[in-house]
Amino acid sequence: MTRFGKLLAGAALFCGIAGTLLYPRLSAPRVQSPFEAAALLEQAVRDGGESVTFRTEEIDLDAVYSALEARYPYAFALHATTRPNQTIELRVELSRPARQEQAWSYARALAAETVDSGMSEEQKLRALHDALVRLCQYDTDTAGKAAPDGAAAPFAADGALLDHKAVCAGYGRAYGMLCEAAGLRAVYIASEEMNHGWNAVRLDGETYYIDCTFDDPVPDRGEYVSDQYFLLTAEELSNTHQWDRTFYEQVLDGLEKES
Repeated sequence: MTRFGKLLAGAALFCGIAGTLLYPRLSAPRVQSPFEAAALLEQAVRDGGESVTFRTEEIDLDAVYSALEARYPYAFALHATTRPNQTIELRVELSRPARQEQAWSYARALAAETVDSGMSEEQKLRALHDALVRLCQYDTDTAGKAAPDGAAAPFAADGALLDHKAVCAGYGRAYGMLCEAAGLRAVYIASEEMNHGWNAVRLDGETYYIDCTFDDPVPDRGEYVSDQYFLLTAEELSNTHQWDRTFYEQVLDGLEKES
């Protein structure tokens, strides 16, 4: 779904609540790509803020949203306002922030129970994958319904972790949250072609894919966990999945440089 399109600095755009009006910040950093913008915004939100202001000549805000969604396991809406002097303000609005914070607390507790320091990174990824598949059931009642920006619980981590019921977006965001709680990074991939989401990780410098949804049988089979879609290569996954491989490789590249 197209949310924003390309935004030329100097043209006004209001998406939802535009936020507090600010005078242009001439000291704002200059951003060259949506990946840089997403990294700045993620850091601002993690530091307790909710917005970031930067300068750019042109930026694709759909790509900023997708890059932030990949990096940041919370469900959110993104609001944009342009200012003079090629300045743009982006603001994140979390969906149900109290519930998502509860999900984060649950993720930390579950990760602490599931992994330990003696495990390899691959073992940790597998243990968290298995824990999520056992915990959550696929929400067949919600499947196929639209949820703008992942606003409804089944499309977010709190649906999977607190309600134990979710669709693919909830599984993917919950897995990202569990990995982060365990000191790992798993990006969330959203495929418009498939209307489906899953995760990607870097392991020993290589990219692998994990689809917890596809590894959770429907109807639910209790403790049974498939590993058919755990740590697949791009070539293996492309037999059943379609996605913008180049885009998400760039997201992973950025995270690797930051680590």
